[in-house]
Amino acid sequence: MIAIRTPDQRLRIFISSTMKELASARAAARAAIERLRLIPVLFELGARPYPPRDLYLAYLRQSDVFIGIYGQQYGWIAPDQEVSGLEDEYLNAGRMPKLVYVQSPAPDRDPRLSAMLSRIQSDGLSYRGFSTSEELGTLIADDLAVLLSERFDLGGEPPETRPRSRPLPAPASRFIGREEEKSLVRDLLTGREARLVTLIGAGGIGKTRLALEVGSGLRDEFDDVVMVALEEVSSADQVVSSIASSLGVPESPGQSMLDLIINYLRARRMLLIIDNFEHVMAAAHVLGQLITETDQVVLLVTSRERLRLSGERVVEVSSLQVPGAVCDAPTPSDSSSTVPGQPEAT
Repeated sequence: MIAIRTPDQRLRIFISSTMKELASARAAARAAIERLRLIPVLFELGARPYPPRDLYLAYLRQSDVFIGIYGQQYGWIAPDQEVSGLEDEYLNAGRMPKLVYVQSPAPDRDPRLSAMLSRIQSDGLSYRGFSTSEELGTLIADDLAVLLSERFDLGGEPPETRPRSRPLPAPASRFIGREEEKSLVRDLLTGREARLVTLIGAGGIGKTRLALEVGSGLRDEFDDVVMVALEEVSSADQVVSSIASSLGVPESPGQSMLDLIINYLRARRMLLIIDNFEHVMAAAHVLGQLITETDQVVLLVTSRERLRLSGERVVEVSSLQVPGAVCDAPTPSDSSSTVPGQPEAT
């Protein structure tokens, strides 16, 4: 439900940038915000008897929208900090809607700032370029207008425009010979004991086919069953956008794609099948966030190796046995199963 503000309460827009290098850009941003009758929040607006970090973190907590403006400088790193105040502000903005602007050209950009911009992109947040302060002011005014209109219209979104997920792909072959594995995985996913189950095994052994068979049989147990295919994904940075595409979650100005996905999933009991994860293992933390920041989402992952996330249950998918051969039933294991005394999957 959208909060209705009294007339004396206006949205506060936090402006983050280096102050000397981008003084004219900060002035243009302030002017654009004030033209919209909003409140710009800048570090330099008044002297305060507090340490600098305490001050900007307090300002952040009282703000509604984060605007990051970046040029060439990374900013100063305090003796007791590992990142600059500039990056610290971005990291502490949390789930606040974010609008990011990057000055171009910037031939002498600090490599640490370039790395920070790469991190922003990996968070699923896009940014816009600008070359002059006047251009920046126009961009900020336009983007804030769109952001505010979208956020205040969320409650009235008609059903036909809500995100639509993709159906599960049709199996290319019959399912034969893995009834024990199927039963085991199904029990894990529906027993509420595990919210992350990883099928591990060699390439081509049948992990995807098993996952599809299990997922197809669980449609009545979940609001939806969605498959995220990662075989064509070339880097971990693309995992978030692949999940969003499979769920049908569109971009929204000022919000990271991961935040949008999590907000979409919070109200749903959903089974996500994440296929071929072994070549994007650096994105395992994304799956961890989907689990920790939602209550009812369950993940079934196929991979050649375990993710080693908290609460992970691992089921090894072995080669199909020759008819008549004797084999042990499959056994799940925890992500911590390397600890002596705990069973390994067989």
